[in-house]
Amino acid sequence: MSLEKGTLFAKTVSYLFHPLLLPTLGLFLIFNINEAGLWIPTMEMQSFLYSITLLATLFLPLTTVLVLVRLNIVNSLEMTSKEERKIPYLASAAFYFSESYFLLKVDVPVLVQAMMLGATLLILITLIINLYWLVSAHMVGIGGLCGMMVAISARLQINIHPVLIVLFIIAGLVAFSRLRLGAHSPAQVYAGFLLGATVQSIFLLTL
Repeated sequence: MSLEKGTLFAKTVSYLFHPLLLPTLGLFLIFNINEAGLWIPTMEMQSFLYSITLLATLFLPLTTVLVLVRLNIVNSLEMTSKEERKIPYLASAAFYFSESYFLLKVDVPVLVQAMMLGATLLILITLIINLYWLVSAHMVGIGGLCGMMVAISARLQINIHPVLIVLFIIAGLVAFSRLRLGAHSPAQVYAGFLLGATVQSIFLLTL
């Protein structure tokens, strides 16, 4: 793979599996596991949950970053420095918490509630860590998704090995991409994955 093609591939993977997209992907996986999907009564409810999740975890955080870029508080959407990530992470945590609080008040599967609570906690932990050290948010996100699905498999006693294999391959590609782009060191990549996998698996197994 040439240098130019390798960089393009790395950027594509980073955008496709951006942390802001992963809560919605997590919902999709939960809804398409038969044992979990049976707990959602209607397609209308699924559409509603997709809508509020996209709003709280993608559109509002992205809009916040775009405004900060416009105000020259943040240099770019990549937010390459620890300082640039403080306000966007704090805003995202507030949006995530709002959805988590709402989900706890309505009749939705506990797996959905646990996923969002875990994601909210992960943003707060990542924010705190990034005050001192630049951990990979991409790896926190994909690690959380992997940890969530491992926990669901164990909790429901179901075989979802093909899904897990695909997710771990994706995690490897994301790790490669962040390293290829020079966005993080190997330690920051590994730490991000372990953090995400640990927190989400605990929430999905205990809530």
